[in-house]
Amino acid sequence: MTQKVLPSNHLVAVSDNGAPITSDGGNVLLSMFLNSPVVSRLFNNVEFNDNRKNPRYAKVELLLQMLIQVIEGYRNDNVADYLIQDIEHRLVYAQNMASQPTISRFLSHLTNEDIDELQELNRRIVSLIDERSANTELVLDLDSTYFETFGHQEKIGFNYHYLNIGYHPLIMTDEFEYQAASWDKARRVIVLNDEHGGTQFIVTNLSLPQKDIVRVYRKRAAIEDIIRELKGGFAFGKTDSSSFFANKARMWISVIASNLMRLMKSIALDDQQQSWTINTFRDRLLKIGGRVTKHARKVILTLDSRIQEQFDGLFWRAWERLNALWQ
Repeated sequence: MTQKVLPSNHLVAVSDNGAPITSDGGNVLLSMFLNSPVVSRLFNNVEFNDNRKNPRYAKVELLLQMLIQVIEGYRNDNVADYLIQDIEHRLVYAQNMASQPTISRFLSHLTNEDIDELQELNRRIVSLIDERSANTELVLDLDSTYFETFGHQEKIGFNYHYLNIGYHPLIMTDEFEYQAASWDKARRVIVLNDEHGGTQFIVTNLSLPQKDIVRVYRKRAAIEDIIRELKGGFAFGKTDSSSFFANKARMWISVIASNLMRLMKSIALDDQQQSWTINTFRDRLLKIGGRVTKHARKVILTLDSRIQEQFDGLFWRAWERLNALWQ
């Protein structure tokens, strides 16, 4: 134990004789969600192939850890070695966190059948989201993006638009079902002037009224924001594994993490907060400073009191809604 005086202000002393602290105190909400009967049932139905001898961690446990790390905003696998030491993670997730080498081996041991299981898991999560949604329309929008790669990775190619080498995956989001006709005839053009003096041109073969055309195509444009959120918020563009198969698995894990958060927001947040980005969600509900203390047989996680003042009781409203999953 050490205590030293700040040279610029002798009235301030710094000591390392304190209770364990965490910067991820709000992860108790994420733990409530992931361990709830509704969500844990999804993972209990994942059937990975596992031919390893006497593994310390089941593949599903390692998948959950990777999802937790992605949702919390940790992009690099080696953060696992830090989380092993973080008292809050050890307490709220009720499991030992695996090390970075174990995470890497998990990716290398995945099979094609395991990828199919990831896709099926994602489908079940989306089905739960759809059940909670009042939407009666579905848009299927297809777009591509670019992942920069380095070195001689598998199945990379030169992208003439970006003038660089990497992956160029196609992404489809679900918004409204439509099918474009062939482009060998005259097309309908709608000119839209916005309130800021800008002009947009919408080219379509749909015969809907103009206001409905604008509404549909504005939904389609949302795919750019979705791609940006996936890459910036869920490490969807992290393709630095030497194996194409491992990079494919990472992409699916990012997609599953994104949809898990869509489901969690639909349960835990007020209507006006449903459109929050993952960064806003982390800042306001997950990245909360906390101190861990022990009293008799109870462990108490004390969170920064400003979470109530700044966000008008948002944390405890989310707590109550997630707690209802356990009823």
